[in-house]
Amino acid sequence: MVQDLIDELGRLPGVGPKSAQRIAFHILQAEPTDVRRLAHALLEVKDKVRFCAVCGNVAQEERCGICRDPRRDTTVICVVEEPKDVVAIERTREFRGKYHVLGGAISPIEGVGPDDLRIRELLKRLADGEVTELILATDPNLEGEATATYLARMIKPMGLKVTRLASGLPVGEIWSTRTRSRSGGPLKEGDFSMSDATLHALGQDPDDFAASIADQIESFIVAVTEVAKGEDPDSAVPFLLLEVSQLLLAGGRLGAYQDVLPDERYEPDLGPEPDVDDLRERFAIMLEPVDVYSEVFDPYEPRKAPVAHRISDDLADVVADLRHGLIHHQSGRITEALWWWQFSYFTNWGPTASATLRALQSLISHVRLNQPLEALDGLDTDEEMAEEDLAEQAGQVMAQELGGLGRK
Repeated sequence: MVQDLIDELGRLPGVGPKSAQRIAFHILQAEPTDVRRLAHALLEVKDKVRFCAVCGNVAQEERCGICRDPRRDTTVICVVEEPKDVVAIERTREFRGKYHVLGGAISPIEGVGPDDLRIRELLKRLADGEVTELILATDPNLEGEATATYLARMIKPMGLKVTRLASGLPVGEIWSTRTRSRSGGPLKEGDFSMSDATLHALGQDPDDFAASIADQIESFIVAVTEVAKGEDPDSAVPFLLLEVSQLLLAGGRLGAYQDVLPDERYEPDLGPEPDVDDLRERFAIMLEPVDVYSEVFDPYEPRKAPVAHRISDDLADVVADLRHGLIHHQSGRITEALWWWQFSYFTNWGPTASATLRALQSLISHVRLNQPLEALDGLDTDEEMAEEDLAEQAGQVMAQELGGLGRK
């Protein structure tokens, strides 16, 4: 009998065998009144709680409290996967629109397609023209991105404003930190960092592959530019870590793709390069205490002295490289764009973004592990120093940091 209880508890999501055993013995040791109260609550919620006929959220009546609330903005709908996502967003007290719960996400592996979700009900709600904006808050994973991409394509002919929450954080956390700016911005078809990012792209049509890479690059540039505005400086480093990680996924796809050869021997003149100095300066001010870091370029080369770098410089240089390829792509020179992105991934923006990612990851690790970065104070790339002296100073800083970590 006890084992039956453990087995039933183990079927609950997130409850492993040990947790199920611990809960079962806790119930055995609890007071009978507590156990009866738990059993009563389980039966009550199963008998009386239903799904809202309008949005699909949990409700005790035909419509949930949010759908019945006349104070909610009826022109904005936030689309989520499960009722728990509604709870997460409501906890922030930032969103005053209404919701639509899909009841899951598209997952071919699990046999879940669009017809298995509440997409028809969503389209019916949009048909009367009252809704002017749709916020796609599906989970930041492959299934969630696929669902959001599908919805964006379905809704595009309606002319609605469609926005997408940033990816990489739980829905509630994303909403609480970026609701005011909604930095994902207007959503275009394919504006998802993770959509179609699998290795089947190795044999993908070059035009389709270039369009997918261009979408990832544009998404990165938009997100980084938004972070540089400084509206949420406390979240800058975590968000940059996410965005650079997503960009390097595009780089990995370029690296795994077949060699791209340009159509012409010489690259066409693109005119003046877009100015990135404003972006550089904004990040330099925002990241001032931690902007400078030390980096060793190639782990397969003989050991070299670390070189001092700035995250602000790196981000600006990466954006400049990516924009260069975008100019080719937007001018219809698809092969030239792919060649540039692939070549510069190996030679410039790839190593730079990788170094930046390591620096950002190190920063977050120091914060999470409560390991101060006092030794970085004084390392400055603006000093009038010879390159050898600067490299030596950076090496000393790295040695001090590594020594400090070893003593902890």
